[in-house]
Amino acid sequence: MDHIHLIGIGGTGLSAIARVLLESGYTVSGSDMQDSPLAQAVRDAGAQVFIGHAPENIAGADLVVRSSA
Repeated sequence: MDHIHLIGIGGTGLSAIARVLLESGYTVSGSDMQDSPLAQAVRDAGAQVFIGHAPENIAGADLVVRSSA
């Protein structure tokens, strides 16, 4: 498993998880309904961040995680 996609990556919880995953060597992508400073920080750390949710956003992901928030 190399690529993890996080739905809700701009939130407090999943943005922190994204940073841990990136630091552990995973390829991380994610999506959120709106851009935010947390989403930008994850983007700056190396994640691909999509604004808006669409099926094509998860293409190539080995695991998809969603926030319940």
